[in-house]
Amino acid sequence: MTDKRRPKRSRRLGVLAIFLAWALVFPGTLRSGPPGDNARPENLISAEELKAMLERKDLHLSIIDFRHQAKYYLGHIPGAVQVWRREIPPGTPPPQERLEKLLGRLGVGSKHTIVIYSDQCDHAHLWWLLAYYGFPLDRLKLLDGGFEAWKRKAYPTQLTPPRPKPATFKFPAEPRKGLLATREQVEAAMASPGAAILDVRTREQYLGKTTKEGAARRGRIPGAVWVYWQAARFQEGPDQGCWKSAGDIRRLYAGRGLTPD
Repeated sequence: MTDKRRPKRSRRLGVLAIFLAWALVFPGTLRSGPPGDNARPENLISAEELKAMLERKDLHLSIIDFRHQAKYYLGHIPGAVQVWRREIPPGTPPPQERLEKLLGRLGVGSKHTIVIYSDQCDHAHLWWLLAYYGFPLDRLKLLDGGFEAWKRKAYPTQLTPPRPKPATFKFPAEPRKGLLATREQVEAAMASPGAAILDVRTREQYLGKTTKEGAARRGRIPGAVWVYWQAARFQEGPDQGCWKSAGDIRRLYAGRGLTPD
């Protein structure tokens, strides 16, 4: 059921804005498939490519494990530092200075290539935050398939955390304002035939049958189109968990009436 009341101001709108920005500002960026079969190949890195970087002992590589600490201590990619939601809660972006201090404490430098992974798609949240605050996109990568892709290759893992040397981290550019949809922009989109609002939660949440913990209320933004986020990933086979090709993702969205224009 759709709640037609005027939305209350809530920082939880920022969570929706993250998904809006990801899907609408970078359409077709995610893929798994033949090289070049995506719009922005620099956004993703395969398990094989990451392993090669580790073997080269790249001193300008930072790997961030965006999973719960309990999972991290059961095994993680060698050299990865750990961050979780309690340090970067959902909602509106945390202050830029807070994020800079966190990354610096973890030994992440402003000139590093940052690779982020999780076991679902939580790492996309951290990717978005770093992209929003202006970190260079060619040095900001998601591990395609996440930790499961690494384990399927039987690549080494470790149990003990590294002891990173603190670094100075500063975002090199101004925030990319276009990556965040404000409440006013969402309200304007509701009345615009040339705009689309995308809801990527579960179908039950979209229909208002269930609600996620912490949500203000049930329902959806009026006019929002539902495309479950998992539909963009392979659900089985050797590429399970990896992103589908850009063409497949474009066709998925086009089937719901969402096109690049």
